[in-house]
Amino acid sequence: METLKKKTMFWDVATMDVEKNAGFIIGRILNFGDADDFRWAVRAYGLEKIKEGILKSKTLSAKSLSFWCQYFHINPEQCISKLLRKTPSAFSQR
Repeated sequence: METLKKKTMFWDVATMDVEKNAGFIIGRILNFGDADDFRWAVRAYGLEKIKEGILKSKTLSAKSLSFWCQYFHINPEQCISKLLRKTPSAFSQR
């Protein structure tokens, strides 16, 4: 299935502009996509734009952020500080 038509990633979106919504699309692919979706993103945006998306994203899960920081060899201090700035979910607080 074509990446942008997958309801598992874009359940809440009817239409998207590949360039205008690049950050949003990259974030969803990095959080919920598979290997084919990642390859599509690399072809559509390039590795540098994806890496930039990782550093700018506010929606990547801690698990995804950790994985992609390792994958792209991003300075661990940048990733750790980004994880520490994330506010915990209301559901995870006791």
